[in-house]
Amino acid sequence: MPRGLALLATALILAAAPTAAQAQKPAALEARAVHLNDFAERAYALNMAEDHAAAEPALREVVEGWRALGWGDTEAAHATILLWAWSLIELERFDEAESELRGLTRDPAVSGAELTSAWGLLAKMYSRSGRFLDAEPAAALALVHARETYGETHGETATAWHNLGTARGEIGRNTDAVAALRRAVALREQLFGATGEPTLVSIYNLAAHLHARGDLDQAEPLLRQVLDSAEPGGESHTYALHHLGFTLTRMGRHVEAEPLLRQAASWRAGLSDRHMEAVSVAALADSLNGQGRYEEAEAAYDQSVDLLREQYQPGFAMTLSGVLLGRGETRQAMGRVREAEEDYRQAVEIARANVAAGHPRLTLRQLGLAAFLNEQRRPGEALALLRPARDALLARTRNIGGGEARAEVHPFRSLFRETVEAAWAATQP
Repeated sequence: MPRGLALLATALILAAAPTAAQAQKPAALEARAVHLNDFAERAYALNMAEDHAAAEPALREVVEGWRALGWGDTEAAHATILLWAWSLIELERFDEAESELRGLTRDPAVSGAELTSAWGLLAKMYSRSGRFLDAEPAAALALVHARETYGETHGETATAWHNLGTARGEIGRNTDAVAALRRAVALREQLFGATGEPTLVSIYNLAAHLHARGDLDQAEPLLRQVLDSAEPGGESHTYALHHLGFTLTRMGRHVEAEPLLRQAASWRAGLSDRHMEAVSVAALADSLNGQGRYEEAEAAYDQSVDLLREQYQPGFAMTLSGVLLGRGETRQAMGRVREAEEDYRQAVEIARANVAAGHPRLTLRQLGLAAFLNEQRRPGEALALLRPARDALLARTRNIGGGEARAEVHPFRSLFRETVEAAWAATQP
């Protein structure tokens, strides 16, 4: 969590020496305060070591203890609540985290750094729990408070720009995401240099959202820039390696993509994050599918699905939906139409439950199922699926201003029109 060290240091100082305005406590309460201070030190160490299972109960006891002593409205308590919420998020206890963080954002005594962190953690929590529509306004408020608290050229402001860009990408506003991430890159280059790790992280994310917007030619050189600068095997290097392979696959350069994706999947297999391993394995499957190696592709898709379900959480939903879409295409190519249709339908239903109508990722899955139905000579079903999707997509297009933003959704509108025309043609004698 940003500024965790400074916030906890403040918390410990204030816990050990309450302000003069606070009444002196009897000896038993003083002893309790000392105990809580010791607990806070232990909780801090566990939190910084990312041992959240052990940190969470310790942080809970500190917060509840300070509240019982009447210190719940101190800066110390606010700082520790932020760390407690962080641990709750990492443990996927999202409702508890939201309750504590919302309490901070509604407290008039909370401002500045603490309020910035509270909104930032809320955005993270919403994103992790799959509530992408809630994450974007929380990230926007985190940026507002970061600019007010730190100014325009501070590392926390750069982080807020970065997080806002990511949040906007998650709801399909890729042009807005690119604009925010360009601000983050420029500011981080100024603060950390062109090859600093925070800069490389923002460059990678900028490339990812350019890819999502369809600007693959712009994404490729940025990803190669990260690969050239990042430490081999490090997080930024592995992310860039994966996404370069993914981008090359989308460009039809499957043979170039395959070794990059195999390396990324191999490195991620050595980590505890099964989600990111599944993402790389699925991208490898896409590359194999593009080469017509369908049996190998299906096996890789199956592996990706198993990895996602092994440690499933709500934030994995759209990844699983995308993997099922790819597997449906492979099974369709293999002539296994019943299994393909099941995958297509699952992909659409998962997306429909997790993103708003008209979102490009939902539209893409609806188009995949409709194209399948057209090929199976079931145009009536395809049109029934596409009519509500059409209305949502047109509304989305109308609500996004500017030529560049409209260009973002143009490929979906074109593919939609082609699919509708094919379905209509199939109904004619």
